[in-house]
Amino acid sequence: MLRAMMLLNKCASYDVRTWERFEATGLPPEAFVEDAPAVWEKLEITERSRSIMDHALKTDWADRELDACDRLGVRIVTCRDADYPHSLAKTGKAPILLYIRGNMLPEEARTIAVVGTRRCSAYGYKIARDIGRRAAKSGWNVVSGGAKGIDGASHFGCAEEGGVTAAVLGTGADVVFPSEHRALFERILERGALYSEYPLGTKGEPWHFPKRNRIIAGLASKIVVVEAPVKSGAMITATQAAEEGREVWAVPGRIDDARSEGTNRLIFDGAMPLVSLDSFFESKSGYAEQSLFDDDDELCAKPEPRDLSPEEKKILSILSIEGERTIDNLANEAKMSAAEVFKIISVMSAQGLVCLSSPGRYSTND
Repeated sequence: MLRAMMLLNKCASYDVRTWERFEATGLPPEAFVEDAPAVWEKLEITERSRSIMDHALKTDWADRELDACDRLGVRIVTCRDADYPHSLAKTGKAPILLYIRGNMLPEEARTIAVVGTRRCSAYGYKIARDIGRRAAKSGWNVVSGGAKGIDGASHFGCAEEGGVTAAVLGTGADVVFPSEHRALFERILERGALYSEYPLGTKGEPWHFPKRNRIIAGLASKIVVVEAPVKSGAMITATQAAEEGREVWAVPGRIDDARSEGTNRLIFDGAMPLVSLDSFFESKSGYAEQSLFDDDDELCAKPEPRDLSPEEKKILSILSIEGERTIDNLANEAKMSAAEVFKIISVMSAQGLVCLSSPGRYSTND
């Protein structure tokens, strides 16, 4: 079965759904190779992919790949292995297999994805690094894409505090890209891992990086976008995370800075504004973390009793009377600025008083 999965994965055009279609035929895994033409036609495999797999079969590529993995200390974990990441398996487009170099993220661990632009500001780099450092101190793992800028800052911050971090690559797990991150990758490997769905030796192609973002989103219960233009890989990751029911957080930025246009748009559309590391790491709100780690159908944890400010009472009153509301609704009805509402909602969500009941909408935690 492993070699059959490796062949299909080598085409870089298929995910676990294609393997499920093969399993639905009732044929044994060996048939994927031994009766290849008929099976591939049944699965509607493209001519290009058939050519790739046929050449791999004739050259014993799978056996050579496994030998190379052994030499490099790279594991191949398939979607049918017990230790395939459960949170990733729950997504609709999980990869057929993963090449993993280093130590896999513990399945039961809390994991944050931190993403953003390669061309970040000094402020963005600092915030990403601070998130990584605070994550390590708070017992959270960090997953990102191993790229320059925000990705690298979050990995470095986590690693320098002795935390566990993993990079999901758009290359083979044995390829250092960018080349200046060799020392960072070695640091990651001390406790964490390099993940890839691509065969060993695969170079970084432009289309690989947006594709790998679904893995970053799938490995985390929360995602933080630090700085990102509207059209960027980080925004793709945030969209995929939201579609999979993960919590999406964004760092507010200047409205005249293109690097913050995407994060500000995410907040406008209902992402949680990250206005404080304390509130972020203490947050127990949202459906994502509970659905992944507690198997609980409830959307929100019960709130802790405390004294409320007049502004918080006003927001809670509106939500209690009117039902779920967007940030804009609350700003208009409470006669506050959207920024004020962002801050209040962030704090109350972190303390379990309100929750994200549906994308972009909040309600009381009754």
